[in-house]
Order: sequence, then structure tokens, then C-alpha cells
Amino acid sequence: MNFIIQFVLDLINGVLGGVSGTIQPLVNLIGTTPLEFTTANTAVIDGWTGMTAAADGFLGLFVILAAMQSMYGQMVGKVSQPASQIVPKAILTVILIQLSFILGQDLIILNNELCGLVHANIQAFIQQVNGGQPFSVGQNLGLSAVLSIVFTFSLIRIIYQAVKRIIFVDVLFVLSGPAFLLSFHPATTPWFSYWARTYVATIFTQFLQFSTIALGIQFLIATKQTGPTGFLLAIALLNLAAEIPGLLSRFATSTGASAGGLGSLVRVALTGAALLA
Repeated sequence: MNFIIQFVLDLINGVLGGVSGTIQPLVNLIGTTPLEFTTANTAVIDGWTGMTAAADGFLGLFVILAAMQSMYGQMVGKVSQPASQIVPKAILTVILIQLSFILGQDLIILNNELCGLVHANIQAFIQQVNGGQPFSVGQNLGLSAVLSIVFTFSLIRIIYQAVKRIIFVDVLFVLSGPAFLLSFHPATTPWFSYWARTYVATIFTQFLQFSTIALGIQFLIATKQTGPTGFLLAIALLNLAAEIPGLLSRFATSTGASAGGLGSLVRVALTGAALLA
């Protein structure tokens, strides 16, 4: 019996100790998006450069085809898009494709600044729910031990989402050139709108998630609850924060709003940001 108890205690300690040991560097990803993992990463920059070059090439092809269609329309008397509309739109698209790097980086920096305004000490949070002490082998078996394991896995879930989010931001950032290319033609504008909604929602998910955790921590401190009650509140807080990415993903896939209208709105907003940059 003592051997079994010791084995369970060692297992608990191994799981809980990982929060302050092996995965400690990953805990910081909950409240920030390091540029060295995204827009300052060589692999990400190379991917963006390649996709941007491809987008520039396809844009040139689209302009040539549009010009040929306009010339053909004039010859046969068919109504077509005039050059006075094609050229300004093509120039704006080229500018947005080239500035997509700055736009993406500025959005990440803005998210980090917003998260910096939110004060949430994750390590202090861990100790708060454990009665002011870090986790140790000496914790009693029973409800507290079980809840501590659930709490730890809930925190690991948040950390996993933070890592997955950064990778997804990298993918969307690399595809920003082709995405702005899709805004050039009305037939592909809905795809640009979908990318824009997904991009913005993915970046600022961190701010909303981190704000939720911060407010929950303040609530937990205000109630001064520790032990099993504190763990239950903490687990509820972490699971609520873990549901935020799913809630925001519905915004990206929503069909209730006008895709073209929202795409135009995002395009105008990003154009303004580019001019200010």
C-alpha cells in the first residue's frame, strides 16, 4: 500500500512539477507572441517572401488578362471594366501585398502591447490556488490532489493553445501576400474576407484570453478561496479561457455577415494602417 501511495505521489509531483520546470518557458506564451517566433523568424520571413513573389506574379497576370478583356470588349462592343478602374485597384493591391509584412507585424505588436496592459502573474496564480505554496509531493491524496491534476492539465491546455496559435499566425502571415491578391477580383474577395477575419481573430484571441485569465485571477484573489474550492474556481477559469478560441473561430466562419462588405471594411482599415505605418 505504501508503495502504491508513493507511486501516485511521485506521479502527481511529476505532472505538477512540469509547470514550474520543463514547460515553464511555454507558460509565458499565454500572455505574449514573441516576434522571434513569428515575423522575426528566418523561416517565416522566407515563406512570406516566396508567397509574396508568387502573389506579385499572379497579380501581373491578372492585370494582363483584365487589359486583354477590356481591349476585346471595346472591339466587339461588350461592356467591360475600364482601365481607369483596373489600374488604381492594381496599384493599391501591389502596395498592400508589399506592406503585408508591416501590417502583420504591427498587429502582433499591438496585441502584445494590449496584453502588457493586463497584469496577470501565472506563477503567482498557481501558488494562490495552492494556498500560497508551490506544488509539492507532500500534498494529500484525495480531492485536492485530483483537482490539482485537473488544474494542471487545464493550464497545459491553455499553453497548448498558445503554441498552436503562434504557429497558425505564422501560416496566416506567410499567406498575407496571396490573400491581398484575392481582394483584387470581386469573385475572390470573399476568400480575402475569410482570411482577414481569421487573421484578426487569431491574433487578438491572445488578448481576450489573457484578459479573461487576469480578471479571473483578480476574482479568485478577491474571494480568498484556496484548497478544493480554489481549485474548482481556477479550473472553471482556465476552461472558460480555453473556450475563447472556439468562440472567435465562429466569427471567421460566420455566414451571417456580408463577406464582401466585411472584406471591404477590413481592406480599408488595413490600407489606413499601411499609410500610417
